[in-house]
Amino acid sequence: MQLGDTHGHMHSHPEIFPDGRIDPHSGGLAKLTTLIKQVRADNPNSLLLAVGDTTHGSAEMVFSLGDLIMPWLNDIGIDAFTPGNWDFGYGPRVYRQRFTAANPPLAPNNRTTIAWMDSTVVGPECNRATYNWQPPGATGPYNSPFVPGNLCHVTKATFPTVAMNVYNYDEVAGANNPAQPLGPLVHPPYIIKEVNGVKVGILGLTSDVVPQQATAFNTGFRFTMGYKEMPKYIAEAKAEGADIIVVMSELGLAKNVQMVKEFPEIDVMFSGHTHERTPQEIVIEHIDHTGRHISLVTESGEDSFLGRLDLKIGGSGKIVDYTWTLLEADSSVKEDPTVEAMVDELLSSFHDKLPNGEPNPDFQCHTFGPNAAPFGTGHTLCDSMDKVIGHTDVTIQRWNSLEDISNNVMVDAFLDLATSLGASGENDSKGHTLTDANTLSTTNGFRFDIVIPGSNDGFSGDITVGDLYDYYPIGAAVALAEFTGGRLKQHWEGVLSNVFDPNPYRQRGGWFLGFTHNMHFDVRLSDDFPRTISDGKRIANVTINDGTGPKKFDDSKTYTLSSCYPHGNPVDEVCRTTGATNVRFPVGSQETEGPTDIFGNRQLDMSTVNSSEPPVFSENIFDPVRFGNGIPKPFGGTQTGPLFRQVAPEGWVHPVDALKRYLATHDVTETDHGLGRVIAIDPVPVSEHGGAVIVQPTQGAGPAWMKREFVTTNNANQQ
Repeated sequence: MQLGDTHGHMHSHPEIFPDGRIDPHSGGLAKLTTLIKQVRADNPNSLLLAVGDTTHGSAEMVFSLGDLIMPWLNDIGIDAFTPGNWDFGYGPRVYRQRFTAANPPLAPNNRTTIAWMDSTVVGPECNRATYNWQPPGATGPYNSPFVPGNLCHVTKATFPTVAMNVYNYDEVAGANNPAQPLGPLVHPPYIIKEVNGVKVGILGLTSDVVPQQATAFNTGFRFTMGYKEMPKYIAEAKAEGADIIVVMSELGLAKNVQMVKEFPEIDVMFSGHTHERTPQEIVIEHIDHTGRHISLVTESGEDSFLGRLDLKIGGSGKIVDYTWTLLEADSSVKEDPTVEAMVDELLSSFHDKLPNGEPNPDFQCHTFGPNAAPFGTGHTLCDSMDKVIGHTDVTIQRWNSLEDISNNVMVDAFLDLATSLGASGENDSKGHTLTDANTLSTTNGFRFDIVIPGSNDGFSGDITVGDLYDYYPIGAAVALAEFTGGRLKQHWEGVLSNVFDPNPYRQRGGWFLGFTHNMHFDVRLSDDFPRTISDGKRIANVTINDGTGPKKFDDSKTYTLSSCYPHGNPVDEVCRTTGATNVRFPVGSQETEGPTDIFGNRQLDMSTVNSSEPPVFSENIFDPVRFGNGIPKPFGGTQTGPLFRQVAPEGWVHPVDALKRYLATHDVTETDHGLGRVIAIDPVPVSEHGGAVIVQPTQGAGPAWMKREFVTTNNANQQ
């Protein structure tokens, strides 16, 4: 069984299935449990393999560091797990505590996030007195309700984690020596499981894109693509008796298909990361001196699906028969009642009403502590997950490699916030008021999402607070930064290449960016684009509309970008675009009334966000030498200096805050947010493997000379 990219979706939710139907009650852990039990009852000789991006992707995950899904993961009987890029999203200490034998103490910001959780969820942890904190107004000794201890702990995985391409790395030594070698692997590269007399070698490949995310995610780790490691560990597994080789890979469908083409020893590739669905398996045929044999590649989307692959293995250790089924966790699948009750209990504090409509006594505020934030501070949520904060006419999803409505709404919200600051007197460095003529926004091409059915399709069209966190489940801050038009276009060209590169190994990241309503792009994706565009690039035309009509986007002009800042990154890097100047952060004050978290924090009052502030620190944000060498204590000895410095000032705006503000006065409509901001002069091609159901074509798009060429001779792979 293949469990892929669940992204912390614990309850059922709407989904669009391959036949186009919108089902309002799909996915979730209780339905997945039912399907898993059905498969095991049908065939006891089953393995459950989980492929990445599991502990991240929703509000409940963000405000528990992914811990709320761990009881289910530990109970469901996972035989092997390979982490995805977002499983590293809470920082290395959380990751190591959860998925390795190590138990490093959690950072102050991590302790902030899980301070609300009691011992029934996270075990002995978080003695708040240890960190010199008391509730507001308290005097004298404070009797913490937490189990005494001097560490915070997240729940440790009880299932095996395998990955051949993530290494330990000494950051202090590396800062002093650029040639510092990689340390040992963080995880075993494979395990072998025997099922009905067949020994299955299960190899893991985690995502290789973690280094392009926030610096704080991968400190102390180094990642490779796994290409050089693959033949070594296939050989080792076979030497230990593996009859077949199954690889779980978070590299994404295009890379995984290419890996299988180049390593015919792989019998099955369970692909993840790209959220693709393969209703039909992808068959790769190999012909060599041993004859003809096949490899299978599958990807099972997110939590609304469970992949089932039945294999018959011949005496030669090759697949002689198989059946692939993409099981749908739709409304026809009943929830497992025990798991449904467990999920309701675990998520209770995020809902202000009980199922019977009565007030929920367990409801409370939560605070996420971003990297380098002082203990007890961060982004506070006091809204119920099911609170309706907006309306959509059109059904919202993230299922397009070039442009989608969800990103259009998001960037329009960021732009609206920036221009509202302009109306309150915010200028750029040249003294120009922020307007649609000089300000824009982009958002990364994230894939995590939830379907929000629109009223045009016969549904309520309600947008809830929980929906917004499903689209932005990270702790970034909204930032304003200045770039030249040329630098922005250079970055956009790079992202287009990452998405559509004909060499799968050069593809990286998610899909293309979202752009605001005042922007328009014409892009070329076809084989002849280098010969038909004078500068040899994919972007053929870019305009910005100041309200009087589209104007050519000027390479030499300075524009303000309203976008995201990942805490801990260099200050000149906003939404993965480097070279920013005049970076500042919209800020506001907390609400003066209403509920508080255990630290006394309230939600940000967006009506008070009328200005911006500069970074708290703007240089040497990440410094392992400062951390490793230590600094003197006032009364002797040394203590470690901060590995990261705080950048965003108190009162920073989370993207969900900006979205709530925008949706209070804007409905989502086809007219205002529909597709058409990015136009492909040459359409996105149909995928070579998997056909029209695949969103991002596995062969990319572009000239033949950019493609990867290889030959396979006697099972030796050569480039």
